[in-house]
Amino acid sequence: MSENEVIGNQKRIIANQEEMKANQQALLANQETIKANQDRLDKIIANQERMEANQKQILANQEKIMAK
Repeated sequence: MSENEVIGNQKRIIANQEEMKANQQALLANQETIKANQDRLDKIIANQERMEANQKQILANQEKIMAK
């Protein structure tokens, strides 16, 4: 293998390492976004559960009013 081939390979290795680093940073950012979205989804689900409980209470209250 010639010196030029070795240098070319080393440059490609460095370029690949830089690309891998950039990909790792993008992956980390994506993981943080996923975590934030999961937190939002958890809050939405909790709100839906509270809304369902409130709707049941409203229906129960309406039934009491109608029974009077």
